[in-house]
Amino acid sequence: MKEQLAFNGMGVSLDEKIVEAVALLRTNEPPEGYYIAFSGGKDSVVIKHLAERAGVKFTANYNDTTIDPPELQRFIRKVHADVLIHRPPRSFFQMVERKGLPTRIGRWCCEEFKESKGEGVLVFGVRAAESFKRAKMWREVTPWRGGGTVEKTAVCPIVYWTDDDVWLYIRREGIPYCSLYDEGWKRLGCIGCPMAGAKRRDEFTRWPKYEAAWRRATNRYYEGYVDRATRSGNVRCTSRFRSGSEMFEWWMSDHPTSADMDGECLGLFDAVDTEEADR
Repeated sequence: MKEQLAFNGMGVSLDEKIVEAVALLRTNEPPEGYYIAFSGGKDSVVIKHLAERAGVKFTANYNDTTIDPPELQRFIRKVHADVLIHRPPRSFFQMVERKGLPTRIGRWCCEEFKESKGEGVLVFGVRAAESFKRAKMWREVTPWRGGGTVEKTAVCPIVYWTDDDVWLYIRREGIPYCSLYDEGWKRLGCIGCPMAGAKRRDEFTRWPKYEAAWRRATNRYYEGYVDRATRSGNVRCTSRFRSGSEMFEWWMSDHPTSADMDGECLGLFDAVDTEEADR
């Protein structure tokens, strides 16, 4: 009952949630300290502030996807200079040229750039209010494997916080946040992420150089694989299109042409059930 009330933002005050979050961090603190997954978004800055408030040992870690908004990257470098920045061996677009376009089901990018990172006890800013699956899956302490093979422990201090809780805490504590929120952006993730749906067009309008880079990478993938079968001998999806440009427009339409490319929108920390994964 308490979890349901907290999820609905009713019956549990923000002050109570703060006390519980601080206690949670102190109770589960590992000897080596926490690995905080820091994205630079509103939830991340709250998590980092709560860890500082709790006085626990931690490192805040930003995994550079190479396609995050420039404003977000500048904010992290300027305001959170203590955050450890992990750069990938290959850029996102270099990976697109090798693996093709990520989809809502074939989200290789999350595993490649985010999910496999971090060891020990990790702290996430995941919140139940963000989706039904997150509300179903995540608790304050949750076993988690991510993109790796070793099970880790995820501590989620704000899992039952609402959006209003997050913003009220930011304003009360005077915590700096990325300026994109003041411009109306609700999501500060990867530019062009298929999880954003139609919002991708707004993102590409704002950051046209990223759209150009997406198109170039798609063309290179198409040209490299259009006549090549998969390792299992199956025809690649590239054969359905007459050009890389046509393939990109199909991907932007958000209306896949076959079941094996379809699927509901899955977030970074959402589980893929067996039926979906086998399609």
